[in-house]
Amino acid sequence: MGFTTTLANAAVKVAEKLSSAKATIVIGSTPPEQIPVQFNPSEYRISESTQFSEKTRRKKDEPVVDFNGRPLAVLNVKLYFNCDEITSVTSLATGAVNALMGGEDSDITKKINKITSLTIIDGESHQPPGAVFVWGSLQFVGYVSNVSVTYTMFDNKGKPLRAVMDLTMKGMNGASSEKKSPFMSPDRTKARIMTEDTNIWNMAQKEYGSSREWRRIADANGIMNPLDISVGKVLRVPSIDD
Repeated sequence: MGFTTTLANAAVKVAEKLSSAKATIVIGSTPPEQIPVQFNPSEYRISESTQFSEKTRRKKDEPVVDFNGRPLAVLNVKLYFNCDEITSVTSLATGAVNALMGGEDSDITKKINKITSLTIIDGESHQPPGAVFVWGSLQFVGYVSNVSVTYTMFDNKGKPLRAVMDLTMKGMNGASSEKKSPFMSPDRTKARIMTEDTNIWNMAQKEYGSSREWRRIADANGIMNPLDISVGKVLRVPSIDD
């Protein structure tokens, strides 16, 4: 089965237009929903790898190596939440008073729950919603695979005031792949989103120069019926050499 995260094409278009000043998660809903992070991360890590197997040979030192393609890239980023964003001495004092007195303040759990809900599998599509993490030159397209939240401060009623989230996404680093393949050559594996005005045949025509190559895309994504591909589905377009 290929990479078929449901992601509205509009979400990627929204991500491409966002300012680089604030890291934002764009959810592939209708219409796309934006979740700007409260504080930009100090770092993020992207892991990419190649799958291969080794088979030893008699009378030879070097094994036979079979390459089995590349798994999805992994994005790891740490996000911080604070019920009273510290931008001045006044806001710091206000946050301290609210914490001690149990006064009303913004609820960080609402922001956190929006992100953790991205791990919930939809009953109709049988997969979690697609999302784009965008910040500066980074445009990571995929889905949230894991969220771990540590609450570090509470008011006297037990309401969380501060938290740290470890967010993991799996997918494709769209920004970097575009830079590596400026001419979109057919000898590179790419990701394409099914839209209302396209189909698998004209996608093959555009990528390979022949609509007859549609089976290459279908096989790479486990598609049995080329007429039953939902709008917003992310398709793996293999290189012409695969």
